[in-house]
Amino acid sequence: EFKDMNIFKEKDSEVIRVINDDKKMEVSLDTSQYRPDELNVSVFNGVISVEGKHEEKAEDGTKMVSRQFIRKYTLPAGSKPQDVISNLSSDGVLVITANKSNPAIEQK
Repeated sequence: EFKDMNIFKEKDSEVIRVINDDKKMEVSLDTSQYRPDELNVSVFNGVISVEGKHEEKAEDGTKMVSRQFIRKYTLPAGSKPQDVISNLSSDGVLVITANKSNPAIEQK
């Protein structure tokens, strides 16, 4: 029984949600199909890159499964590369957080 054969149905199937407010940008990705050592989060030239790559081969070499994704997000204004935090939960949700610097306190 094939429930859904449309592999192109969702463009961003890994993306669970993106929060972008005045305090932080937070991206949650479903990476349950990947092992922790198959995931990479990096910040370079103001861009946060999230990559996952998974390959598995049958022992007899007849089959191979390969999947990968790359997501890129612009580092928010006021965020420093060293302030980007990634956290992988036990159920495979990868959360990347970029805190924004505290805005100047308004004077009244």
